[in-house]
Amino acid sequence: MTQEEKTIRFEDFAVVPRDNGEVLGKILYYSLSSILVDREELRQLCDAMGFSYSSRASFGDAFRCATGDVYERRVVKTDAGPQIFKVYCRDNKASNSSVISRELIKETVHENTNEYRKLANITFRKNGKVFDFDNLVSDPYVDPLPYCLEAQKLFELYQHCAGRRQIETLLENYVDSMQAVKVGRGHHFFIPRDYIPRLQVFEDFVELLEKSNQLHRPGRDPLEVNSLFVVDDAKQRGKMAAAFYRSVRKEIAEYEEKVTHLIQSGSQSPKIMERWIMRIQGLEEKKRDYEDILKRELSDLDDDFTSLRYLSDELRIRAAGLRAGQRAA
Repeated sequence: MTQEEKTIRFEDFAVVPRDNGEVLGKILYYSLSSILVDREELRQLCDAMGFSYSSRASFGDAFRCATGDVYERRVVKTDAGPQIFKVYCRDNKASNSSVISRELIKETVHENTNEYRKLANITFRKNGKVFDFDNLVSDPYVDPLPYCLEAQKLFELYQHCAGRRQIETLLENYVDSMQAVKVGRGHHFFIPRDYIPRLQVFEDFVELLEKSNQLHRPGRDPLEVNSLFVVDDAKQRGKMAAAFYRSVRKEIAEYEEKVTHLIQSGSQSPKIMERWIMRIQGLEEKKRDYEDILKRELSDLDDDFTSLRYLSDELRIRAAGLRAGQRAA
């Protein structure tokens, strides 16, 4: 079976533009793009709309994000014909631990192998919280100064803004809270009908995020969100069951890997163990909810959940032993 056959596509579902009272749920699609939102504004927005958000900013993170956002692909006319250049930052070994260093690189794309040239050093000194760039190289096709200045501007923005990675985590956590099942590549999910009111909040939130964006860059794609109702009939329930099996098996495999590592590494944190026990319980509740939604038993997952339950019991025993030891100390 090919990867394409394994993936349920958006167009496989019988969707309708509005709720006619006989819907299974909704198909959600949203896209992400480069974005910066003021942290205080984002906190207020999350508080108002019921999103969980915690700010964890540091100057080092701001520096890494700012330099990571510097990228351009250029096609330049040269004496030898058109040439493709990529300009970006990559890690550079610093002289001491108090300095974070990256280097601006020009990558020349060739047919067999690419050529790399260092154009500048960009550094952040943790002690004085100083952003700096030096050793700029003269190049006939790429001027390094605008890229260094762009990184400096982004560094200033990132000190008080949340970027794409934080916002992506925020959106993913909310989607997970709606018992979502991934139904295709990218951000395509099925949302059960009981969560449709919360889905509307999600759509409004994404639109407000785009309005709050402070990153204005030529060619930037806006954040987009859309959803369509899925008809409740036997055929669509069958397709949704297949998508559920596929999605949850991946989650189970991930849980088994993480929990096994936790046990084999001899973790001494009952708090972490109890968090994974709760996540496993949540996954079992999700299965029961979908059995009600799809009007069928999802018994093909019984063996998978038996293995997962064994690991959960092992965590519970270890966590209880550690708690008892802490109380006795």
